[in-house]
Amino acid sequence: MTSRSIDTGSTRAGLDDLLTKARRILPDLLAHEVTAVYAGLRAATEHSDYQLSAHPDARYVCLGGIRSTGLTASMALAEEALAMLRTMGLETASPDSAPSGPRRAPIRMTPLGEAGHRPYEDWQGEGQRGASGDRIVCHCERVTEREITDACTAVLPANDVDGLRRRTRALAGRCQGFYCFAEICALTGWDPSR
Repeated sequence: MTSRSIDTGSTRAGLDDLLTKARRILPDLLAHEVTAVYAGLRAATEHSDYQLSAHPDARYVCLGGIRSTGLTASMALAEEALAMLRTMGLETASPDSAPSGPRRAPIRMTPLGEAGHRPYEDWQGEGQRGASGDRIVCHCERVTEREITDACTAVLPANDVDGLRRRTRALAGRCQGFYCFAEICALTGWDPSR
């Protein structure tokens, strides 16, 4: 028995081909920057099907092992997750009984790419603040004080260092937080010994 060689590489040509096909399906997608490319990664488990579980004591549901069909199954998976959360006591309105008033503003996250405007671009230099009064805290990833504050006070806030890293890239640069960790802890009020 011979093993097959699977090409998991990412190429510019491959990415361009995907973007061309995506333009037909979802044109608005092309307005967003590609910030990372992964190939050969599967959310596979040893099971042949999705693994959905509810943990009432922790008020938590887990959806794992979602393979390629997860994209087309995403709405059904969301409904199943919501049903499991309802059995744990989460009170939700059904889509039919939702109020017809103004809709909640969409949640916006800090752009992680460099294609759009980032607050650090307003920065004036060492010891200076940007036009908005902002200043850079994480110099490796050029993350400003305002971006950190916004991430920690957002509708879905960053509650710890890992959450902040994922939302802003702060602490994820070349120094891995060596220079900015203490200042970020002081800014957020987090205890660095935890």
